[in-house]
Amino acid sequence: MRQAGMIEAVETKTDPTPFSSDVANAVLNRLTFGVVVVDEAARILSANEQARLYLDVGDGVLDEAGRLAAEIGFESETLRRRIAAAAETGRSDAALLRRSRSAKPLVILIEPAPALTGERAVLVTIREVGRASPRVAERARQLFHFSPAEAEIVARVVQGLDTAEIAAERQVSINTLRVQVASAMVKVGVHRQAELVSVLSSVDMLD
Repeated sequence: MRQAGMIEAVETKTDPTPFSSDVANAVLNRLTFGVVVVDEAARILSANEQARLYLDVGDGVLDEAGRLAAEIGFESETLRRRIAAAAETGRSDAALLRRSRSAKPLVILIEPAPALTGERAVLVTIREVGRASPRVAERARQLFHFSPAEAEIVARVVQGLDTAEIAAERQVSINTLRVQVASAMVKVGVHRQAELVSVLSSVDMLD
């Protein structure tokens, strides 16, 4: 019997508000890079507007009878093999794809994402080398407590510059630069430069 003045706690359940596909599409279309969801055979399941800009004109990547392909024909086999491997093993990968309209290749990040469809789906993100936001250094410094030098260096790595170019730009030795990149990887908790690029490419996703 409940005593007078006592407050009874009643457990209630609230059904979560369904996340509208229109809202999801609006968010994806605000991303500053292309996003394509494919299955293990590289069949295109979905693509945001930025990805469609590349696919529709065949700029580095294209829609080849419903399958994701590289503009440079022989690179398609490698791309599809990496997609299949990501779906099979659950491991991420990265690649550079050349383009006929630009000297700068596309950075392709391949991430297994079975939760999206319940099957062996793979999320493929497409970025232009050198197009990283100028805010990457600032946000990376805040998130991972980089030193100012580390933040600037990793921002340039995300932009697609190689070690020699960054060392020449900053007037330091390649060995010094490698030590700073290694220090940044430790702070982020990754072991490969491709993983570092993948993480840091995500710190400034929206326009």
